[in-house]
Amino acid sequence: MAPGTDEAQRQRELTKQALEQSAGRLEQKVRAELDWKARLRRDGPRYAAIAGGAIVLVGTIVFVRSRFRRDAPEEETSPVTLDDLVAELQALRKEVKKGGDKTPVWQKVVLRGVSAAGSAGGAYAAKRLVDRQEAKAGAEPRS
Repeated sequence: MAPGTDEAQRQRELTKQALEQSAGRLEQKVRAELDWKARLRRDGPRYAAIAGGAIVLVGTIVFVRSRFRRDAPEEETSPVTLDDLVAELQALRKEVKKGGDKTPVWQKVVLRGVSAAGSAGGAYAAKRLVDRQEAKAGAEPRS
C-alpha cells in the first residue's frame, strides 16, 4: 500500500480507539447517574436535610395557623354608636402597637430559621440549575 493510505488507516484506527474510550466514559457516567443506590448514598444527607426543612416548615405553618384561629374571638358584637366605634378603634391601635412582642422567643427563632433555610435551599437549587444549564451548553461550571 501507499504511504498515504497507511497513514489514513492509522489515523482511522486512532480515531476509532478515541471514540471507544469516549463511549466508555459516557457509558460509565450514564450508569453512575442511573444507579439509584449509589446516588442515594451520595445525596442522602442532602435529601434528609431538605425533607427535615420541609417538615419543619409545614409544622410551623400549621402551628401559626392554629394560633391565629384560636386567638380569634368566637362571637363579636358590632358597636352600636359612633363613640363605641371610636373607642374600639383606639383600643385596637393600642393593642397593635404593643402586641408585637406577644410571640414567644422560640417561635421567632423557629420562623427565622425556617426562612433562612428556605432562602438557602432556594439559592442552592438556583445554583444547581445554572450549573446544569451551563454543562449542557458546554461552558465551564462555576465554583
